Amino acid sequence: MLAYIIRRLVYGVVTLLALSLVVFLLIQASGGGPLDRLKLNPRMAPVIAQLTEQWGLDKPIMQQYFTWLRNFVTPTDVASAAGLTVIFGKIGIQGIMPIVTIVIAGAYTAWAFLAKINQSWWRAFRAFSIVFVWVIGLWLAKSRIVFSLSWGDSFRGDGAVWDNIFGAAGATFRLGITALLLALLIGIPLGIFQAIRQYSFFDQVGTTLSFIAFSTPIFIIAIGFQLLLALYLEKWTGVKLFFVTGMTDPGYNDLGFMAQIGDVVRHLVLPALSIALISIASYSRFQRASMLEVMHSDYLRTAKAKGLPRRRVILKHALRNALIPIVTLVSLDVAGIIGGAIITESIFGWPGVGRLYIQAINAVDYPTVMAVVMSIGIGIVIMNIVADILYGVLDPRVRYD
Repeated sequence: MLAYIIRRLVYGVVTLLALSLVVFLLIQASGGGPLDRLKLNPRMAPVIAQLTEQWGLDKPIMQQYFTWLRNFVTPTDVASAAGLTVIFGKIGIQGIMPIVTIVIAGAYTAWAFLAKINQSWWRAFRAFSIVFVWVIGLWLAKSRIVFSLSWGDSFRGDGAVWDNIFGAAGATFRLGITALLLALLIGIPLGIFQAIRQYSFFDQVGTTLSFIAFSTPIFIIAIGFQLLLALYLEKWTGVKLFFVTGMTDPGYNDLGFMAQIGDVVRHLVLPALSIALISIASYSRFQRASMLEVMHSDYLRTAKAKGLPRRRVILKHALRNALIPIVTLVSLDVAGIIGGAIITESIFGWPGVGRLYIQAINAVDYPTVMAVVMSIGIGIVIMNIVADILYGVLDPRVRYD
């Protein structure tokens, strides 16, 4: 497994290099220059000269690309920081979560060593070698190291790209994780129930609604939710349940704890549901098809013939194997959720990376565009590796040794 993960990471680096080159060339071919707006202001001449030198904008395209690549992976700030809170803008190895992660990694290391010691000393050593991971992690957590990379400054004059992206990342993570949880908690049970009640009225209605949701553009869904569940619902009931813009109320800091949670939920529901609806439709369809295939398999008929309870047959024997295609779908759907967030954040005025990305495209701010695209690419590569690991957990037949 360790060798497989290392191999996948190498492939992932190659994939990201290819992605960066393609996106960079597409931006260069889009027309106009990244400094055109700044050139309209004569006072910006020193800034233009500095950016031209920093990014090599007066050099050939490939030389510009390698200049960007060198800057992108170069740390600019590696230092210790006080406090135990995560810092957005700089990635802080701080807080209680790293310590919890280290404890879990240590427990796993001990378990892996004991599980492999009876097989061979090499397997035991390889399992125990993960001790380096959590020892280094413990040192980082204790030293409270923070770092940032040289992603440059925004051509729009908004400051450091690294700070801008990770300053908005919290809002996008909140929206994306909520949408993913909604999709999983609604889509998978819906697909299971449709498979159990195949061709029933509920199955037919669910199938019809899934196809409608899947074929509707996300901006239509978002605007429809704004009209029906916010504006018209308030008009009909006289009660404002949901908000159509922003992430929190202007008076958020003056609210009590429970009122703050309620305010966040009322702002979060509509954009998260807009993103999740298409994923709910696809998850339910894939889960239904996968469950039907598993439920007609020989081993499941054998389990039924043994007289096992129907609930146990479905949850223990059928569901585990039926979840394998969903793992693939979820890992690939991360890109779709982020893509949906780009549109949805613009519609709902959500201050996340998606809205920052749209603004950067309109301003030909290619350091920000490149950084956002590469961040999304890194996330997708990591999610695919996690999906491959989960295959081995769900299906004992899958081995990577």
